[in-house]
Amino acid sequence: MKKLLFALLFVSFGIQAQQAKFDFPLNENGQIIFSEVVAVDGKAKADLFTNSKMFFVNTYKVTADKLKINNEASSVTDSQYSIMTVKINGSDVKVKLFYTISILSKDNKYKYEIKNILTKTEVSETPLEKLFDKTAAEKAAQKPKAMETLTAYYGAINAEIENIKSNIKKEMSKANANSSEW
Repeated sequence: MKKLLFALLFVSFGIQAQQAKFDFPLNENGQIIFSEVVAVDGKAKADLFTNSKMFFVNTYKVTADKLKINNEASSVTDSQYSIMTVKINGSDVKVKLFYTISILSKDNKYKYEIKNILTKTEVSETPLEKLFDKTAAEKAAQKPKAMETLTAYYGAINAEIENIKSNIKKEMSKANANSSEW
């Protein structure tokens, strides 16, 4: 009986330790950054550059003069936000997820980066690196409600990032965008 109790206790600690692990892609400075190079055969750099501008226009209703455009590097950058719903303690809480998106274009490929990510509620503003740092995960492992909240944030953030990535790929795969759509 003692062996069974010990085994159950050991397994429950193992499960808690696993739950406290939140994986995000990190750059060399420890900053959370979602990045991918996407190959698109037969697309010229100029067409991809135009499509990247159209991504911001169509997705975020941003006018071209508000975008940070680097013609020499064929890159477009803008800071945006989305509103996520996170279930915390049984209630739906609206949370703004702020981020910077950069899209760099070359012949037959482009690279997107989603970085400088932070959450903002009515009472706090927290960079993702702080929200999911080792200390927060360790504290959450000791408190089931905190773990539940952190897990809810993790799921909502990843779902929103996947949505952003999908929108980028959809816009970038379109046939040559018409500059007159500006």
